[in-house]
Amino acid sequence: MKTAHELGFCCVLLGILTACTTYVAPVTRTVYVQPPPVQVEAPRITLTPPAPSVYVAPPPVEVEASVVIRTENDFYEPLKSYGRWEVIPPYGRCWIPAPPEPEWRPYCNGHWQRTEAGWYWASDEPWAWAAYHYGRWDFSPQFGWYWVPQTQWAPAWVSWHRGGGYLGWAPLQPAVRVAPTVQIDVGRIPPRAYVFVEEKRFLEPVRPKTVIVNNTTIVNKTVNITNVKVVNNTVVNEGPQTQIIEQASGRKVQTMPTRELRRQEEAVVARKRAAPAPKKEEQVQAPPRERTERQESNALAESDKRARAAQQKALEDSQRATKQLEKKAQEESEQQARALQRQAQAESQRKAKELERTARLQSQQQARELHQKAQEESQRKSQELQKAAQRQAEQNARDLQAKAQEESQKKAKESAARAQRQADQHALEAQRKTQEKLQKAERNAEKKRPGQGRGRGEQLEPKPAVTNTNAVQPAR
Repeated sequence: MKTAHELGFCCVLLGILTACTTYVAPVTRTVYVQPPPVQVEAPRITLTPPAPSVYVAPPPVEVEASVVIRTENDFYEPLKSYGRWEVIPPYGRCWIPAPPEPEWRPYCNGHWQRTEAGWYWASDEPWAWAAYHYGRWDFSPQFGWYWVPQTQWAPAWVSWHRGGGYLGWAPLQPAVRVAPTVQIDVGRIPPRAYVFVEEKRFLEPVRPKTVIVNNTTIVNKTVNITNVKVVNNTVVNEGPQTQIIEQASGRKVQTMPTRELRRQEEAVVARKRAAPAPKKEEQVQAPPRERTERQESNALAESDKRARAAQQKALEDSQRATKQLEKKAQEESEQQARALQRQAQAESQRKAKELERTARLQSQQQARELHQKAQEESQRKSQELQKAAQRQAEQNARDLQAKAQEESQKKAKESAARAQRQADQHALEAQRKTQEKLQKAERNAEKKRPGQGRGRGEQLEPKPAVTNTNAVQPAR
């Protein structure tokens, strides 16, 4: 694989060699000095942004044509009278059409014709046979719309959009390459490149100020329906389905042969190439045969000498210009690398600051959440502790109250028992004293009883003891 620097050098060399092509016009014939082609392997599909590279065109399509295009140099003479050629990096020599209308863009002046190879763009613009069927279009603020030549033919190099009753198309960018299938990044196509018309007017002639709907916001309301492919070495651009166009326009779509449409557009170029050189009517009689042959020989020798000198000068100029361009390209590459490095550093710093700020905000948010969670947990535990303390205090109060009641009951019982014992003791003492008093009173009464005596053996009948009915029974 070639490096990007080598590919850029090859591209610059090819552009210089092609730009320095010299046409020598002797008396009898024209000698065309063409630089040798640079052979570089072509990629199958290129969807990356345009980069300095050398594109080797695929073989011509198998469609009968009046003009045969083998190299990009074949476009130089036919198109130079309709515009100008400029070297535009990174593509090399590109063609810029003569100043058209202010609102002009590619594929905006012509009409669509259905063919066996898809939709064919037919236009009355004298250069339409080349710029609409070969190569790609691109736009720059400096040059405006410019055409990048390539040698593969197609009925139209456009991307299609459809939706909301509109059909639109835009030229494919130079970065798109065609393999068996084509994948197109339509997001890279600017809105200014699209041409939108109503579906019902799709078959009408398209003009910048008539059929075209000048509203670039329609592109956001449509979807991509691009279907470009290669069938039997021929590019086919399907676009909208025929049934949809017939239903919207109310007209029958006629299919034309591709070769017929192509032959009609290329016929003018073919006639110009085949037309003989004009002759002056006042030309004198032709010189004798020998003189004519000598003049032809001298002219051929002079032509060869001029051709060799021109080729040598072109080679020297190209080498010198190549070195200058190589040096300039290297400086620009280094400058772009430094700019990209600065941009990458700035972007990296910006992202680092954003990440730091995001991390700080997340850390602060997490800290707030943790603090709030800690407060909530502390409040919950405090409430639980307060409840537990309250329950414990209530339990302790109940236990103390029960213990106090038991102690009070115990003391009351002991006091009652003590009082009962004291009462019983006092009752017994009172009873004993009462009996003693009664006995004493009886003895005194017997002593005072007159003339009554008893025998010795006679005993006194004892009196019953007086019991105190009010005495309290001792507690058991």
